[in-house]
Amino acid sequence: MKNILITSKSFGSQLDREHKEQLIQYFEENDCHIIWNSTDHAMSAQDIINVDAEQSLDAIVVYSSSDEMNHTVFEYCRNLKVVSRHGVGIENIDALAAKRAGVQIKTTTAMPGNETVADLAFALLLSVARKVTVIDAQLRQNHWHRPISRDVWGKTLGIIGLGRIGKAVVKRAQGFGMNILAYTGHPDKNYLKKNGITLCTKEELIAKADFITLHCTLNEETRGLIGVKEFFLMKRTAYLINTARSGLVDQRALLEALKNDEIAGVAIDVFDIEPVVDDPLIKENLENVVATAHVGSYTFDSIKRMDFLVAENVVQTI
Repeated sequence: MKNILITSKSFGSQLDREHKEQLIQYFEENDCHIIWNSTDHAMSAQDIINVDAEQSLDAIVVYSSSDEMNHTVFEYCRNLKVVSRHGVGIENIDALAAKRAGVQIKTTTAMPGNETVADLAFALLLSVARKVTVIDAQLRQNHWHRPISRDVWGKTLGIIGLGRIGKAVVKRAQGFGMNILAYTGHPDKNYLKKNGITLCTKEELIAKADFITLHCTLNEETRGLIGVKEFFLMKRTAYLINTARSGLVDQRALLEALKNDEIAGVAIDVFDIEPVVDDPLIKENLENVVATAHVGSYTFDSIKRMDFLVAENVVQTI
């Protein structure tokens, strides 16, 4: 039997009992023994090493970007063959150390979840612009509150990162008659021309856009991509949407920009620490903030596909 550590107790259980049983059965049929996270938090490197010391691990299913997969994991877990990431972000995984140890890193990039995340990105954009959450909260308290909000139709959307999700957002923006700007490290000129998208520098995009949505990966080059300088360049009427990674934005600078009305608002689905505990942005309870709990791919169809792809990535590698 191959030992598979799953770093989340909730893996497979978001939908229903039958789905989780099918996942467990799939692992068992392929000679895999599941070891569940026994802690009440995301797993640290030491937590993982402790598990490996008791039961030598062949694979690890990494469920959260808060799980710590640093070089010590790959140094101590000598039998490890694959790390299967539930998602596409690997910023918490030391890829170089994994390569040195001969451990493969698999993600769910092959899953067509770009449309699902794009749905949420545009839902957040609409919610923060039209003050949906503010109005809803007041109505629930029997207050007839009618704040003046801002149009989305015909406005300028700046997309930073024009991969699968960014392109899915383009389709939604086109339906709203938006003028689309893009900043990307790998421009597809034919795609840009066909879809009437203007390629810009980051500074041009930030200065001109009414809405800025982030869809790039987090790495050393993109960490802090939006900071004090960028908030200064943004229109006071502009909104920032982030369904990618929290580290793309200087969170302290974001909070100051919001409190000082340097930008109109922000809508976010990602945080520095997840699950969120005492996040400064949430604690301020600002009306110009719309936040969701990293649910970009959390739909029934998407989760089902992703769970099985994660399992298949393990079985096909070990």
